[in-house]
Amino acid sequence: MGRPKRYDNIDGTGEMFMGLMILGFALAGYLEAILPENSSRWMHGIVLYGVLIPVLGFGYWVRRVIKKHITWPRTGYAAYPRRGRKSWWIGIVATFLIAAVIAAAGACLMGFARRHDAMSIPRMGMLASIIAVYAFWVFFMCKKDPWKWLVLIFMALGLLAITLIVPGDFIWLSHPALLFVGLVWLGSGGATLYSYIRYTQPPAPEAE
Repeated sequence: MGRPKRYDNIDGTGEMFMGLMILGFALAGYLEAILPENSSRWMHGIVLYGVLIPVLGFGYWVRRVIKKHITWPRTGYAAYPRRGRKSWWIGIVATFLIAAVIAAAGACLMGFARRHDAMSIPRMGMLASIIAVYAFWVFFMCKKDPWKWLVLIFMALGLLAITLIVPGDFIWLSHPALLFVGLVWLGSGGATLYSYIRYTQPPAPEAE
């Protein structure tokens, strides 16, 4: 039952699209940060949607191009019906347990780092939620790619380092954190695409 979704990301385009979206949020956050303090809400909205709309459009176009010229010629196009029963709860519990363990380990490391003010509850919550999203994705979409759990560990360590270095509240932390996470998602998808192209060749043309 999980094959349709896994096949949809067999070429890494789902991860690359997610990475571009996160990078769009990061760029919008940096642009909003340089706006005057008395800027109205609609100005922030213009910046946000002015960045996200072209970024998402570009991501959708890139995904379609890869599917059309790389994926479908190799493994074909398939339209599946909607899934029936889902095992979402198992994945949700597993990913949040992983996030909780990593967050607890991070808290211990920060005590040794003598930066007791480096992590507040909102910052901790954002760190755990970002890690949980990627863990959730790997659990359901990338079961045949165990190396992605190493990417998860790299993401967690990178976020921990950013948390220790970047001062301020979780809003200021979100800017470099989203930039880093977006690049990790993009790189993970790019590595998946490279592996797919390398190990999946187009079928040989049939002799007439």
